[in-house]
Amino acid sequence: MNRFAGWLVLFCLLAPIAGWSAEAGFAVRRADLFRHEDRSWGLDADIDYHFSETAVEAMHNGVPLTLVLRLRVKRVRPWWWDETMISENHRRTIRFHPLARAYQLTTAESGVTENFASLRALLDALGRIRNLPIEAPQTFGSGEYRAALSVTLDIESLPLPLRPTAYLSPQWHLNSPWFRWSFAN
Repeated sequence: MNRFAGWLVLFCLLAPIAGWSAEAGFAVRRADLFRHEDRSWGLDADIDYHFSETAVEAMHNGVPLTLVLRLRVKRVRPWWWDETMISENHRRTIRFHPLARAYQLTTAESGVTENFASLRALLDALGRIRNLPIEAPQTFGSGEYRAALSVTLDIESLPLPLRPTAYLSPQWHLNSPWFRWSFAN
């Protein structure tokens, strides 16, 4: 057996023990910024959430999980660096209440809390973003823009005793790659 095959076999044997999972992670499937008639902006997006078993187990044991949606919009300028027009973070916290046997989704900006009977229902609602208000500057003029959206599990919001483990374990490093798109205003 050559050296590469030996390492591959070792990785396949150790991956389940170390808690590595190819299935855990997030993915932004679609995102779109739009302008309302009153000149305010909104965001629609579809995101797939696949939490690791470790994160779900922690949530079932009373640990709230905070997700951060990061939106960046830059105006393309031919002779200068691109100008950052929007740089926002939107926080969502999910938790499980064992006595009520209910999952809860709280939106930090509005303080609105929704309850769900199953984890699947919670993840479906969490992944379906519709008309999220965006703080866009009034000087959002015409031109070409590049936007990017990603989501990450905020390890800093975990309880202090859990953070060292979360920093070292790949089970807690859940995020999506940046979803990028362009649009003209």
